[in-house]
Amino acid sequence: MLELLLCFAGWSGIALGMDRHHEDAWGREGDAARLRALRRAGWAVLALSLALAVGWPRTAASVPLSVTWWAIALSVSALATTAAATWWPGRLPRLAAAALVLAALWAVLGPLAAG
Repeated sequence: MLELLLCFAGWSGIALGMDRHHEDAWGREGDAARLRALRRAGWAVLALSLALAVGWPRTAASVPLSVTWWAIALSVSALATTAAATWWPGRLPRLAAAALVLAALWAVLGPLAAG
């Protein structure tokens, strides 16, 4: 679930770093530095989601299965991001921020709940 939330936030960052989606979401054009920063942040969050999926920094027992799960999360979140950018462009930044907050809560509270 953590990877799915991070993938959604990452794809949203990449989408909001594009001229069209940025203007649809915020009602104004973004300057080049802001668009570049959004795209870089999106790619960084996607890389983080992959690292967490394979169990980095600890050794994962089943890396191939973890990468498969990550690819599925990546695909589902790309579909969800595309739908949000198409039908609710004004809500995409808030949805991405909510996904990041939920991922952070999941990362902190998940191990606590497990014992």
